[in-house]
Amino acid sequence: MADRSETRGGGGRDRRSFLKYAGAGGAAAIAAGCKTRDRPGGSGFTTTPGGSGDEETSEGTPVPQPLEGNTIRIGSLAPQPDSFPIGKSIWDSMQMAVEDINQNGIPGIGGRGILGAKLEPLSGNTEASPGTAREEFNRLVQKEGCKATFGTFLTQCTLQIFNPMKATQTVHITTAATGPKPGRIVHERYDEFKWHFRAGPINSYDLAAAELEFLNIYADQLGWSDAAVLIENIAPFDPFAETLKPEVGNLFDSVPVFKRSSSGTINWTPLWDEVESADVDINLIGQALTGTAAVKQWANQSRDFEMGGIHVPSQVYEFWEEVSGACQYVFTMNAVTPQTENTERTQPFMKRYRDRFDTFPVYSGPITYDAVRAYAKAMGRYVLDNDMEEVPTNEAMVEALETYTFEDGIVLPSIQFTPPEADFAHEPQWTLMKDTGVPVWQQWQVDEEVTDDYGVMHSFAPEQNKTSDYTYPDWIDYPSDHPANQ
Repeated sequence: MADRSETRGGGGRDRRSFLKYAGAGGAAAIAAGCKTRDRPGGSGFTTTPGGSGDEETSEGTPVPQPLEGNTIRIGSLAPQPDSFPIGKSIWDSMQMAVEDINQNGIPGIGGRGILGAKLEPLSGNTEASPGTAREEFNRLVQKEGCKATFGTFLTQCTLQIFNPMKATQTVHITTAATGPKPGRIVHERYDEFKWHFRAGPINSYDLAAAELEFLNIYADQLGWSDAAVLIENIAPFDPFAETLKPEVGNLFDSVPVFKRSSSGTINWTPLWDEVESADVDINLIGQALTGTAAVKQWANQSRDFEMGGIHVPSQVYEFWEEVSGACQYVFTMNAVTPQTENTERTQPFMKRYRDRFDTFPVYSGPITYDAVRAYAKAMGRYVLDNDMEEVPTNEAMVEALETYTFEDGIVLPSIQFTPPEADFAHEPQWTLMKDTGVPVWQQWQVDEEVTDDYGVMHSFAPEQNKTSDYTYPDWIDYPSDHPANQ
């Protein structure tokens, strides 16, 4: 396990000064080893710092289609893509991205497909099993001929495709798993595993850094003086807990409870008794497998503390119905919500997804959509820059993904990967929540202006993605000078 000093690291430098995720200036371009090239034909197409790098054509000049006649297959590696929200969001969003590219061309360049090449999506069901993920990767690449794959939920699944990825020299872009180990491996064994990239979410160390930043800014404002911390004892939360534990005590008057809760917990009453008897204001949680039972019992027992942190079930739109509204007031870190406007493209994407699939995607959906379009744009730019008439090799696609910035994101304005020398290589470049607006802090609320018969996934922080103020549980008797009564 990497130590905590690596949470923001890139080549031994503080990531705050080393990277700027949201397309802001020269640091990102330098970090990516960005090259400035004249496009053949003298158009001056470049990837200079601060510029969009979009391909511009003079009025009436058609977009070049040098890859016309090719079909490029890409694969989705998703758990239960027909039903499980994370897997379904990956597969559905990949299909949307492919349809958009085939119809409208590369974002910012246009045409049809990737400079004439048609994209074809294929689905693989990992069943959230590492062994099945490996089998499905091999099937998609070796039997179905996929040039690249996207997805994977659970870092164990991602790691299981590393050796097949190396053997076949196939690019894979992770869009749902947060474990930091893949990025560490790419850094340490670049020549073998340079094929792996992560478009999002940010890794578990950075998730913890984002929570600490959030608490540093908002804890006092929200009236949180004392805290308990309960983090589910499963491997994906290990780096998160490791980073949080030595730091969280500096942000509160006291943290009398810091525990890893069992992934088999069914009866939460003893733990809620312990938290309540510690007389804390907020119970900070990290929950995935046990999140449903925990929320139901917290609300049904009207516990005398607020609750939130990373709560995976609360990121799913159907959760309100599943727990009959018991998740009201629970908050969670998220990448995007049905209400937020991370970028100008966020709400149009969310509305299109809702119209088509009668629900909203979880975080893995917009990240996958962005990843597919970023891959397509990197390929198109590489072909145009090098005056090519053939589909780039996978080796060339590694170079392209390392070089170009994608500026048309749904979750964040830009996707730029950390360079090989970063402690966690080929990861999404991220600095601070305050700078990037991500992650957002979502709370389930009742808002009749949005819907009169269902909960709303409002964001109360950070400021640039705020859609509503934070709300307080109506069963807690707060003192008159508490922010709840202001």
